[in-house]
Amino acid sequence: MNKPKIALVHDDFCQQGGAESLFATIAQMFPEAPIYTSLVNWKKLPKTIEKNRVKTSFMQKIPLASKFYKVLFPLYSLAFESFNFSEFDIVLSSTTRFAKAIVTSPKTVHISYVNSPPRFLWEENSEGIFYPQILSFIIKPFLKWLRRFDLAASSRVDHYLANSQNVASSIKELYGYDSQVVYPFADLDFFQPAKIHNWDLKSQNYFLVVSRLVKWKNIELAIKVCDEQGFKLKIVGSGPEAGRLKKIAGTGIDFLGKVSLEELKILYQNSKGLIVTQKEDFGIAMVEAQACGIPVVAFGEGGQLEIVKEGKTGLLFSSQTQEVLKDALTGVSKVEWKSELCRRNVERFSRQEFVKHLQRVVATNGKTK
Repeated sequence: MNKPKIALVHDDFCQQGGAESLFATIAQMFPEAPIYTSLVNWKKLPKTIEKNRVKTSFMQKIPLASKFYKVLFPLYSLAFESFNFSEFDIVLSSTTRFAKAIVTSPKTVHISYVNSPPRFLWEENSEGIFYPQILSFIIKPFLKWLRRFDLAASSRVDHYLANSQNVASSIKELYGYDSQVVYPFADLDFFQPAKIHNWDLKSQNYFLVVSRLVKWKNIELAIKVCDEQGFKLKIVGSGPEAGRLKKIAGTGIDFLGKVSLEELKILYQNSKGLIVTQKEDFGIAMVEAQACGIPVVAFGEGGQLEIVKEGKTGLLFSSQTQEVLKDALTGVSKVEWKSELCRRNVERFSRQEFVKHLQRVVATNGKTK
């Protein structure tokens, strides 16, 4: 029996995040599959992906497109519709935006792995969070059209995969389709509890935030509470909000920017806990933190409900207010958390389990429209 011919699709490679890291593993699982995408910043392409595998759309020819990709969102639908997949048996797309909009022939099975539906289309109060409020009167007509397009494009998928029960619920609510959950993974062989602590760091009694610095992540909440209560806070990550957040932060807040994986592991291992102030679709940082034996203090909605065991591997707070977060941080400081429980809780999110599960799902669903 001939092996099915497979193609891979990803939204774009204009930033480096969890979705791109996950896709790099998918690309390694199917090494002969070409990779289709709208747009690439070649400096942001995962190092394990060979450039000659990547096929870009007409958007790649637009000057400075990879820098200003967010203002080009009306073109993404056309970009993905422009690809021809008639020679393939299976197309596996990975998306948080529009990669699911590809058009396939009747004989081709389209499996879409959804990290999240497009937040900027479906999130409440998106004005001022995902795009400047001053531009809302210009952008709103496009968003209305894109919502209709996104709903129409959702019917082009033959089988949906979701990265969490939380995202599966969103797919059902927005598009009306069932999906199978295939959890992402963290590098559990690398992220492990400390055998010997770095006592210079440990003695600082700091909390940790690991996140892109964008408005919807609500990192300002953690900064305000830690400033007010005198808690030390270290923030790992970069993004457009960095300048504004630094201006409002007091002396106990350290902005570390991008750090190496080794540095990140040491920061996890020696912190009092990871703070997550936003609703996550899944949340790899929460898995990494617990793998290193530390608790998580997280807003109690979204993917965190599937990752954090309340009272055993962390605390979930009920609302995104300073008073509630203050109580949670005070509470977590009073508990002697068991690192082995934190670690054991996330061993289900291993790379081996992800690869095995995804291979099985593709093999099964790749046979049926």
